[in-house]
Amino acid sequence: RMTKGKQGSRRAHKRIEVRYGLDEPRFIGYSGNLSKSGIMVRAVRVFPPGSVLNLDLRLPGGTVRVCGVVVWAREGPPQWVTTGRIGMGITFIESPPELLAHLDR
Repeated sequence: RMTKGKQGSRRAHKRIEVRYGLDEPRFIGYSGNLSKSGIMVRAVRVFPPGSVLNLDLRLPGGTVRVCGVVVWAREGPPQWVTTGRIGMGITFIESPPELLAHLDR
């Protein structure tokens, strides 16, 4: 099903673990949704828009490292993480082939 809004690519609502950080991915969040062009990360620790982050996506076939730019970030109490109200929207700088293959399945 297609979602409204400016995202052109289909988004998968698979919950995967995401480790992220400015250099080494040290913080842990979970995907709210994932597409070929970006990801919404549900997390308490957010970085300001414009930050370039390294992300390790824990896919069923193994971990994929991607680099992305924070487009939006919302902070709030930790108990909001599961609601998807806090976290970051991140656009991938370059989508790795392993990620594209995962999303095509």
